[in-house]
This record gives sequence, C-alpha cells and structure tokens, in this order.
Amino acid sequence: MAEAHQPVPQPEKLPSRIIFCGLIGLIILTGFAFAGGYLRTAFHLAVPGPVIGLAILTVIFLLAEHFHTWSHRHLTFHLAPVGRLLVSHLGLLFVPAGVGIITEGDVLRREWLPIVVALIGSTLVGLVATGWLMHRFAPKLPEAKS
Repeated sequence: MAEAHQPVPQPEKLPSRIIFCGLIGLIILTGFAFAGGYLRTAFHLAVPGPVIGLAILTVIFLLAEHFHTWSHRHLTFHLAPVGRLLVSHLGLLFVPAGVGIITEGDVLRREWLPIVVALIGSTLVGLVATGWLMHRFAPKLPEAKS
C-alpha cells in the first residue's frame, strides 16, 4: 500500500521529453477514439465512437487508480499534458459549429420556431433533471439549530 502514496512522475523541462510524453498521450487518446469508432460500427450503436472510447478510457483509468497504481501514475503522466493542451484550446472546437450555423442560415430562418422550442425545452428538462438528481443523491447536511 505504500506505493499508492508515491507522487505522479513529472516530465523533465526538456522540450523533447515533453513532446515525447505528449505524443504518447495523444496516441493513447486517438487509439481509444478509434477503438470506440470500431465498437460503434461493430455493434451498431447510436453513441459517437470517440465518446465510447473515452468512456472505456475512463473506466480503465478508474480501475487502474483502484487496483494498479503504477499504471494510473503512468497514464496520468502521459495524458495530463495532452489534456491540459486540449482544454486550453477548447474554444477552437466551436469554430465548426459556428460555420455550420452560418452555412445553414436558410434552414434556421425557415425553421426558427421548432429550433427555439427545442432549445428552451431541452434546457428546462436538463435543469429539472439536474436539480432532481442533486436533490436525490447529494449528501444530506444536518440542519443547524439556532
């Protein structure tokens, strides 16, 4: 059990070492995305392949954290820099959505009412579901006595 408290290894400050660790992390992420795409095709699933792959990676990550700390440390070592890089540039992923909105302007003008109703309805359903789940599963705090 002493192994569980060892710190996560950190890449040295050498650019070649950081690039190598990032490349391995990117290969891991891409491999799981392709594996998810294969599973989606093989089992005719409606969920996008990268979502399936990252769900599998999450399960593996959680199992490694619980049962095999060496693997967990090395997964963290390789995936953390890539994850930070991708999250820091997350805004770039909204560019294709913006282009899609611009190119489908005629459809948006023609079908604006169902789109607005769907957006408002799905937002309200999401808020109600989140509120109910939080109320149902959040730990109950003891009431303060005045």
